[in-house]
Formats: sequence, C-alpha cells, structure tokens
Amino acid sequence: MSIEAELITICTGLIPTIERDNIHNIIVITDSITTARKILESKVDPFQNIFIPIASAVDTFLRKDDRNKIHF
Repeated sequence: MSIEAELITICTGLIPTIERDNIHNIIVITDSITTARKILESKVDPFQNIFIPIASAVDTFLRKDDRNKIHF
C-alpha cells in the first residue's frame, strides 16, 4: 500500500475519533511506523495536503486534555 493510501486510511479513522469528547487514549495499529511519523512531521512533503489537517487535529486533541494520548 502506498504512503498516501496509508495516510488516508489512518485519517479516516483518526479524525472522527479525535473529535469525540469522551475519548482520551487512541491506539493506531499500523505496519508502517514511517507513515505514522509523517503525520507528526512539519517538514515540506509532497503529501502535505494530507498531513496539515491531521496534524492540526492531533495537536488540538492532545492540547484539549492532559489525559489525551495517541499511541502508534
């Protein structure tokens, strides 16, 4: 699976979960830690249009409550 497809798959599950108020711990299971790391990178990348919204959502989720965590 391409990196872009993996990112879209992760985003599809992650975004709605992050938006819920009663969720504090999220576990993302993936066989590509490289793709998972790309979600949190801020450097310029061809897939930037995918990274920016997910990175923003992750940042908001993590700042919302000290108990909030995401594990890859």
